[in-house]
Amino acid sequence: MIPGILLVDKPKGITSMKVVEEIKRKFRFKKAGHTGTLDPIATGLLIVLVEEATRYAEFFQRQPKTYETVAVLGQIRDTYDEEGKVLEEREVKLSCEDVEKALEKFRGRILQKPPLYSAKKLGGIRAHQYARRGVDIELKAVEVEVYRAQVLECHIPVIKLLYTVSSGTYVRSLVHDLGMELGCGAYVKDLRRTAVGNFSVSMAISFERLMSLEDVMGVLIPIWDALQFLPAVYLSGSQARPIKNGNAIHLKTHFNGYVRLFEGEEFLGVGLIKDGLLKPYRLMPLKVG
Repeated sequence: MIPGILLVDKPKGITSMKVVEEIKRKFRFKKAGHTGTLDPIATGLLIVLVEEATRYAEFFQRQPKTYETVAVLGQIRDTYDEEGKVLEEREVKLSCEDVEKALEKFRGRILQKPPLYSAKKLGGIRAHQYARRGVDIELKAVEVEVYRAQVLECHIPVIKLLYTVSSGTYVRSLVHDLGMELGCGAYVKDLRRTAVGNFSVSMAISFERLMSLEDVMGVLIPIWDALQFLPAVYLSGSQARPIKNGNAIHLKTHFNGYVRLFEGEEFLGVGLIKDGLLKPYRLMPLKVG
């Protein structure tokens, strides 16, 4: 099986890991994983890596992610979404202009506390496990980046927002914090991931449709194509030999960063160039025989 990725449109009401497990079982993959959790309440683009493509998950995890969310003003909920317990109700006396102005504070680099009901780990245990046991914990704020925050629709108390954010950003927290800034509270009613880097949900296959297929060859993107956001470096046989043995080589280039490595048409893996020195970073397994 060619190592690659599947672009899956995750439905509501199922965990990301359940999607991966079902795909792995159905198509008998030895390895499978995803590149960023979508809450059960969320729908949209889930990138599933299969077989040796799982080696390259980090490169997809680093890509910016875009979401569209419907938020409701006037309530504070413990999970920050519609499935949570209502902690407080507040009157909403706001205009759409107030929302736009408050949103300005949530662009760029910001400190964000993850929701207590989240997969964030503390002492090896996920935060939501503590929360469901009634254990009080304090999650540290982490720096995230909001590249884009935009009001798509505004019908107070319901607003539709678009966010493009860095890895590790919780849209539920963005909505909750916006509500607190407005003084009325807010929670997520609907959440959809529409893009990861250059991959759009419009390119994805629905989970239901995928599970009806006999094989994935028509929808699988080979890992060397999926990593097209990394520059390609083509090596000669004499250059590739030390790389495959784990050694660095010198290259005449001013580029610094991660690159895809090829020997002819063969994808070798990912290398890292720094100050003219190319080092193997994460290579495909060597062929036996």
